[in-house]
Amino acid sequence: MKHVTHGSQSAAAKDTRFHRGISLYAWGQQRQHFRKPPKDQHVIEGSVAIIKCEVGNQAGRVQWAKDGFVLGFNRSIPGYPRYEMIGDGIGGEHHLRIHNATLTDDADYQCQVGPADGHPPIRGTGHLTVLMAPTTVELLGRGREDVIEVREGEEVTLECKVEEAKPVAKVKWYKNEQEIHLDSRDDVTEESPKRRRHNLLSKITLRLTPADDGSHYSCHAHHPALNAPMRASVKISVQYPPGPPVITGYTAGEAIRAGEERTLTCRSRGGNPLGRVVWYRNNENIDSTDRAVGAESVNEYKFIVDSSDNGAVYTCEVRNKLTDKPLLASVKLDVQFPPDKVMVSGPARSRVDENVTLTCFVDNSNPPAEVSWVVDSKPRPETSTRRERAGPGGWRTVSELSLTVPPIERDMMFTCHATNQALGETKLDTYMLSVLRPPQPPTLHGYSGGVGIRVGTQQRITCISRGANPPADLQWYRNGQKIPSQKHRIEDMSSAEIEIVAEPQDNGAQYRCEAHNSAASTPVSVSTTLVVHFPPESVKIIENPQRLRAGKQASLTCEAGPSNPPATITWLREGYQMPGRVMDTSLTPNGGTRVTNVLTLNLTAADDGLTYTCQAANTALRKDVRQSITLRVNYAPTFLTDPPDVVDVVVGESEVLNLTARANPGPVLYTWTRHGLPLPDPVIDDSWRHAHDPDISGGAGPSLVAADGPLLYIRSVKVDDAGVYELEATNQEGATVAKVSLNVQYPPTIKYTSEVVTVAEGQDARLECAADGNPLTEEMMRWTRENYDFTRTEQTFGGKKASLTVLRSNKNDTGVFSCVVNNGIGKVATTNVTLVVKTRPQVEHSQLLNRAAAEVGRTGRLRCLAEGAPEVSFSWKRDGVLLSNGVRPDKYENETLKTGLVSWASTFSIKNVLESDYGYYLCVAENDLGASTVSVHFTRPTRPDPPLALKVLNTTHDSVTLAWVPGFDGGKPQYFRLRYRSKSSSSYQYLDVYEFGVYTYTVTGLSLDTEYYFSIMSYNDVGESEYRGEFVRATTRSEAPPTPVPSSNVGKEASKLPGLWVVIIVLVATALLALNVSAIVCIVRRRRNKRASPPTKKTPPPSISASAMPKAMSLTPTQEGSDQASSKSTTNTMYAPSSYNDTVVGETLSSISEKSRESYTQEDSVVDYEATSQYSVPVGHISPCLVHSGHFVPGQVFLYDQYDLLYGCEQTHKHAASTYLIDQIEPPPEYASQTPSQPSSAAYDPQEDDYAEVLRRNAYNHQLGKVTPRPPSRATHYSTSPETRGYLSFSYTPSPTDVPNGAAQYHAGGPSVTLGIHDHGHGYPADIGSMGLEGNDHSHALQSLGLDSDPPPSLGLEQHSIPSEHPSLTLDPHSITIDHPVIAVTDFSNRNGDLRVQPTSLSTFNPNPSPSTFSDSDLEGHLV
Repeated sequence: MKHVTHGSQSAAAKDTRFHRGISLYAWGQQRQHFRKPPKDQHVIEGSVAIIKCEVGNQAGRVQWAKDGFVLGFNRSIPGYPRYEMIGDGIGGEHHLRIHNATLTDDADYQCQVGPADGHPPIRGTGHLTVLMAPTTVELLGRGREDVIEVREGEEVTLECKVEEAKPVAKVKWYKNEQEIHLDSRDDVTEESPKRRRHNLLSKITLRLTPADDGSHYSCHAHHPALNAPMRASVKISVQYPPGPPVITGYTAGEAIRAGEERTLTCRSRGGNPLGRVVWYRNNENIDSTDRAVGAESVNEYKFIVDSSDNGAVYTCEVRNKLTDKPLLASVKLDVQFPPDKVMVSGPARSRVDENVTLTCFVDNSNPPAEVSWVVDSKPRPETSTRRERAGPGGWRTVSELSLTVPPIERDMMFTCHATNQALGETKLDTYMLSVLRPPQPPTLHGYSGGVGIRVGTQQRITCISRGANPPADLQWYRNGQKIPSQKHRIEDMSSAEIEIVAEPQDNGAQYRCEAHNSAASTPVSVSTTLVVHFPPESVKIIENPQRLRAGKQASLTCEAGPSNPPATITWLREGYQMPGRVMDTSLTPNGGTRVTNVLTLNLTAADDGLTYTCQAANTALRKDVRQSITLRVNYAPTFLTDPPDVVDVVVGESEVLNLTARANPGPVLYTWTRHGLPLPDPVIDDSWRHAHDPDISGGAGPSLVAADGPLLYIRSVKVDDAGVYELEATNQEGATVAKVSLNVQYPPTIKYTSEVVTVAEGQDARLECAADGNPLTEEMMRWTRENYDFTRTEQTFGGKKASLTVLRSNKNDTGVFSCVVNNGIGKVATTNVTLVVKTRPQVEHSQLLNRAAAEVGRTGRLRCLAEGAPEVSFSWKRDGVLLSNGVRPDKYENETLKTGLVSWASTFSIKNVLESDYGYYLCVAENDLGASTVSVHFTRPTRPDPPLALKVLNTTHDSVTLAWVPGFDGGKPQYFRLRYRSKSSSSYQYLDVYEFGVYTYTVTGLSLDTEYYFSIMSYNDVGESEYRGEFVRATTRSEAPPTPVPSSNVGKEASKLPGLWVVIIVLVATALLALNVSAIVCIVRRRRNKRASPPTKKTPPPSISASAMPKAMSLTPTQEGSDQASSKSTTNTMYAPSSYNDTVVGETLSSISEKSRESYTQEDSVVDYEATSQYSVPVGHISPCLVHSGHFVPGQVFLYDQYDLLYGCEQTHKHAASTYLIDQIEPPPEYASQTPSQPSSAAYDPQEDDYAEVLRRNAYNHQLGKVTPRPPSRATHYSTSPETRGYLSFSYTPSPTDVPNGAAQYHAGGPSVTLGIHDHGHGYPADIGSMGLEGNDHSHALQSLGLDSDPPPSLGLEQHSIPSEHPSLTLDPHSITIDHPVIAVTDFSNRNGDLRVQPTSLSTFNPNPSPSTFSDSDLEGHLV
């Protein structure tokens, strides 16, 4: 290769010398030469090579020669299809291009320019070297990505062979992608069997260490023909033994407790392969479950330590295939554990003073247990102790205790305590030594000495002896005589029980019990004496004197029979105890006591007829004997009830006072007087007797006072009737007098109050209120004021006058105080007193007032609010110039209103706003005490500010009520849009609040027990605000309210209807049914005729008389409607019946808001139509049409048949606010804007002949509560209203984009709506005449709808496109709502009748939803 290169350089030198000679030859003239002579270059095999040759001032012909072989002058170079000359030959460009270069193209190439016209020939040579990339790179004897396993310290030789490269490739060695340079490298180049190619063999020798484990060694072949080097690599795996094991989890010499959980961990680091880690316990394999953790092998052995682990050796063994013997590590455990068991042994029984020895065995404890003795709860030192080894690694302890049995009356208890001091744990055993002993003195149970027992009762007495060993024998005696008993023994306790039936002779008897056993020399005993209680047998009462009189003294004597204990005598008068005294007591032979007691009486009238009882009671037995006597006492009259000192009577009311007296003997005479004069004669009719009973007396009569015996009648009492009334009652024993004061009470009245109290700030304000009334106390007069703190006030009362002093008054005290007087009689008296505290004006600063807006040419209004006293005046300035001084009344106007007690408002109007009027205005509020200012920014209308303070007012199971505060409206009417979603959903639902001035809304149709997120924004004609309140959350209730059960009283009340009414109702219902059937038949015939004949354009008849008009169909809603309903936020729409039959009546109409998704019942959603026509029927029924004097009656609903004739009309008092749509009655063909579409699959087949059968079936299904099929869908819909005298038709082209079901689509760009305005004069009878209604220009009505043109002069259908983005148009998936003025034709005789615009009305049309988008409720009828 070098030889070829040198040859090329020699040829070039010759060419140079040749050219130099030619140049001498051609001296003096311009000769041909090389602008770019050929140069040496390289090309990769298979690529394109271009050898450039450019000749300047070319004269001769040009050809190329390859290794001296000329290729010819032809630029396509025949015979060499891959060769060609390229470039601008005329310009001297003769480049040689070689396609798909191969090894044969590796040669010298000479560009030769022949002589011509005195120009000598020239030649230029360049060598083309064809580069050939190596075909393979491999590590000899190694596979691709092979793994070489070697042992630590071994040598490995890697040989990299790169074959068939031209020129020879270069090799680089890498370790883990880092180039390495080794002294051991040896490269050998050799010829390849293929011509002109070379192989390279590069060899390196490595001595490997553990650090080389996992390394990658690779050789990279670099060559100019390669875009990236070729490579071959191997992975080195150096095998070496693992590291020594290391044990953690226990430290040598550490003491651990038995029962403790312990984990021993053995780790061995390194090793290839990783070592296997195995645990042994006392040379027994216990765990081989090791695992690899990084570069370590780990085996964790977890166990519960027990006593057998004491002294156990745990060994960790590690090995791999390179270890000759395993690597070991071990630990020996020191386990501390308490004794396994403690046992005491010794004799079973012993006598007093005998010597006994007890032994305590403590088995297996580490460290050895410490033994202590406790004898009868007292420590006792042991006699001897020894320790010895026990098995595994524990200690056994034996302790002996010797002692002499002391004199004791119970068994001895020995306790041995064995304590492991290191662990602080103790185990013990208890041993009982039985000691022989005599019985203790017996005790008696069931009876206590000296305690009496009731005669005739059973008494059990038990004798018990304890402490004897063996148990004692017991014996009972009565007064020294043995008596039987029931005996029992339990351990050292003996018992004997006797049963006695108490008798009087047992009183004082002695009972004794003796106890003895073999250990006792003499018996021991116990005794008791019985006490028996018995009551007296009889009592006797003696009365003295025999005749009793009030005011005199008498005595009653009571004698009681024998009793133990002595009887207690008690005197009772009518059940109430009286004091007596004991006169005598004496003993009786049976041990009882006789008692005598005397009761002394000072007689009064109250004693007459009273019963006195002597009760002799044995208190121990709670038993008594009684004897009673009734007294007969003479006395003067005594009133049955104590006469009241004062009788309260409310003025105007009636009262009866009864002061009846009793006396012995009778009768009693009564005399009533007032001021010493007798009252009128006794009453002679019953009207007086019942004066206190308005139901009997017939109400209050004239004020009179009269007496009837003990009764005092007071009727319609007056204040003058107050005073003292006196009654005298007499009999033969004497007279009694009573005095009663009549107090007449009357309701309160306020006689005087302070007027407006005005004080300076900081001064005390005094408010006064004087009143009259009976009664009237301080508690009955009070001062009130809502939400006012009275702590800084003082209230005083005196002389029926209440005063309120407000201390150190300030502006917050300004307000109205109420003086309230209430004595519980009549109405509460209330009078207001106003307190005004003088303050300088305070102007209100708020977002709503600090800005104002209006369009150019309009009137701008700036508002300013202030509080202050006295009167506040306002002035307006701009840039220091006063504008509200009346200088330019044509431009500025300032109106001031008093809006509250100290509240004032100013409205500053800027008329005919100009661009220069925008800016800042200063409002100045001032009075005698000072002034306050605020700046108001006046701008063009802007989008509104977001609403403020969105909050939740209430939640139910399916609704949430929200409230908010509106922000600045931007100078335009603003409306609100609510956005909400459930917590689990990411998509929002939207609700518009269309009603102006409404700031609360209820979102309905929500799910049970679901959390919702709410936010709100506002918008006006200019734009929309951002949403606020995303973090307002509410959760619906988890349970729905119970469904109310219909009352059963309806049926009961119906059953009470008179028979005549039942007959009338049946007749009327029958007539209505017949009328319905006839209408249905008529409709069916017309439809059949229409289907049978092709549609043709019909010309309406010139005139039809009223008598010739067919019957019309009237829609008569029967419930109150939207004009009386509560405010709604969106369009109220209605369901129309699916056919003209009785499937829908007035009761079934409901009002549904598609926008708000609220559902309103019939009670507040439908206008109440009071039909005056005798033919008025509910919705869906047929009535004759009434035409009065050629005019349509206001309040009519008109429907058309296919011949443009009126189908019905009806007069109503009130106008419907919503539009009724009946799809079954088709409009005139010339009114149709589209060909009706085919019915959806949910509707009935339009080809069905039996149309009446479909209507009948719909009515039957409705009665069964089933869903009625929806009527045929129409592409065009029609609306008529009583106000319009015409109707609207809409055709709707859906948007090509799908709208999610239930989601609102606002101002969609895709849909379009066509509006048709229909004149009822077209096709009407000529004699109907002019309606004579006044109206505005019809163009204004069309412009308000956003229509693009005026109606043409011809009547009939006028179509106008409404832009979908028009603000009056609202679209959603189910309906189209147009907010438009009501358009009415005022002159039917004139084909160019005027249009009248009434207040805004709403028309909603169903745009033919597909069956997949409407819900079950949509199937009830078209939503209109």
